[in-house]
Amino acid sequence: MFGLQFPVASGRCTRGAFMTLLKVKRELQEELDCHFILVIDTEGLKAPELASLEDSYEHDNELATLVVGLSDITIINMAMENTSEMKDILQIVVHAFLRMKEIGKKPSCQFVHQNVSDVSAHEKNMRDRKKFLEQLDEMTKVAANMEKKQWNYLFQ
Repeated sequence: MFGLQFPVASGRCTRGAFMTLLKVKRELQEELDCHFILVIDTEGLKAPELASLEDSYEHDNELATLVVGLSDITIINMAMENTSEMKDILQIVVHAFLRMKEIGKKPSCQFVHQNVSDVSAHEKNMRDRKKFLEQLDEMTKVAANMEKKQWNYLFQ
């Protein structure tokens, strides 16, 4: 996405977290209001190789909180095939954003969907997007309930 090459384990998956600092071109510094961009690449949440570990859920929550806490914008790359896994990832991410809201930080989140059909299949993409937004709403309610917050707390 940023033209960067980070070390990967087998299967083109990142292990751990890697960061690199990119210098913003002089002509974009004023528009972006920054001189550098820090790009953080982490292993995926719900990584199959970590699933057998006793504290994998805690590990995922800590990783999501770290990345969201350090970021102004978090880009989440998700496959759309496994609905259960997608819901788990959404819940973990929403918890991280709820934690940031508690301390007054309001980072932005963008989702990138893998394995979405060709852009010419507009109707199917709109259905998938609607389903995704419904699941995001559902997981926001679940996470807010677990954190004892109103479900729309995150959006206030």
